[in-house]
Amino acid sequence: MADAIIPPDIYLTLVGMPSGTYGLSYDVSTPATENDLPRGWNSRRAETYRQIALYLERGHFTRLQKSDWIRENTDAITTYYTMLMLRTIPPPGKLQSTVRGLKMHKIESHYYDISQDIRLGGRYATTLEGPTPSALVPANMPSVEPPDDFLLPRYTRRSDAASNAANWKV
Repeated sequence: MADAIIPPDIYLTLVGMPSGTYGLSYDVSTPATENDLPRGWNSRRAETYRQIALYLERGHFTRLQKSDWIRENTDAITTYYTMLMLRTIPPPGKLQSTVRGLKMHKIESHYYDISQDIRLGGRYATTLEGPTPSALVPANMPSVEPPDDFLLPRYTRRSDAASNAANWKV
């Protein structure tokens, strides 16, 4: 996984923000999650949401709504870094290829949207981190087909399309 080094301009902005209550919200593409290969992960949407929820709960966030979470008595850097670390939910690379939006906000109204940065091809997803459905990989992202004997990523259902290495990029 590429390091999650926060660029200086963003770091300086985050350091200047007050401590308090911060929220995270996300939107994950259902078709990219549930469609069969090569247009999706052939996976159940609920498992992706469960993995995100487990990570956020461990980070002391509380669910407000389906994909809206808050953490009280925290700071902007901790909240921003938590968003970046959502990239580690299994399987590797799944969130980056299915995320539509990932935002943090200070409850008093400050808002930071890293949706473009965390998507494949963005600042924090410059390389594939594991096998990814080929149709979800941007054309400008370096990738190759995996070997024929590759293993399906965790939570991907078996199908003829999912078992075909030509439908995957690494």
